[in-house]
Amino acid sequence: MKIGVLLYTYSRIDDTKINLEIIRNVWSRNELLKNVIVVHSYNGEKEWWPEKYLEDQLLYLDNPGHFAGAELLINEGIKCFSDKYPDIDYVIILASDTWLVKPEYIEKVIKQMQNEQKYLATCPWGTKEKDNMWNIGMAIDFAIFDLKWATKFGVFPIRYTEFKEKYSEVFDYKDETIYPERVLAVRFKQAIMKSTNMPSDNLVTKVATEHVYRMTEREPVHDEKRWFVIKKGRKMYFPEIGLLTHHEPKPKQKLLKQLKLKLGENAEKLMKSSDLTYYNNGVGKLRYFKGGKEIGYGD
Repeated sequence: MKIGVLLYTYSRIDDTKINLEIIRNVWSRNELLKNVIVVHSYNGEKEWWPEKYLEDQLLYLDNPGHFAGAELLINEGIKCFSDKYPDIDYVIILASDTWLVKPEYIEKVIKQMQNEQKYLATCPWGTKEKDNMWNIGMAIDFAIFDLKWATKFGVFPIRYTEFKEKYSEVFDYKDETIYPERVLAVRFKQAIMKSTNMPSDNLVTKVATEHVYRMTEREPVHDEKRWFVIKKGRKMYFPEIGLLTHHEPKPKQKLLKQLKLKLGENAEKLMKSSDLTYYNNGVGKLRYFKGGKEIGYGD
């Protein structure tokens, strides 16, 4: 099998550098992942990331906004794989601040996907109470796709912006936000209908579920029924699978010291620094949201 990694970044540049160091210096000890192809989709300021670091391909892209920007980063990254690396079997999508320090978990998931004809590995972007991924949406900060299947049957491009332009009035009327995680779930269902001789549309959810490897080890992503405040509502560390997703540097610094991994110069800098204001150009602080709007900013 040939494996690709799609990293996508806006401003969390130090997170991405350490993510690359993890991939090159920890994942490389795993036979399946030692030669992964890394495509880095980037839409921050060019001076923040002036040249390639440890990635194979670096894409400079426009930034049309938070959700639309994330969609573009993912869509163009997948297109790069399809155009330049058509022999890739599975692509691991990672947000810049989503670190995986146990590559054996990734290997287990991919091998099970191959053996059981699973086209996607993810988990619901929800809570213990709201865990239906077809209603709440699918995690995109860490997901694994069967690349050839996903591109052939139209999971990508996600077409989030197209969906938003078409249905925004309905969601505005209901006072709801259109999330890429939910649009992705729609696209996956549509791809299942295209790829399967579906005897009835009523079976699409059942059949789609059968082709998803559900990362139960990462559930629930959120601790509360509503997650207005990131600091309280989001679970950031899943030690069983080695997943670190903190938005701020301090807890990651603490965990890296505990894990005692030999990573690279950027990870060493984080572990040794007493002043973390440099990290991500100072963006490594928590932002607080309510109703989709930023209401605060601080430690």
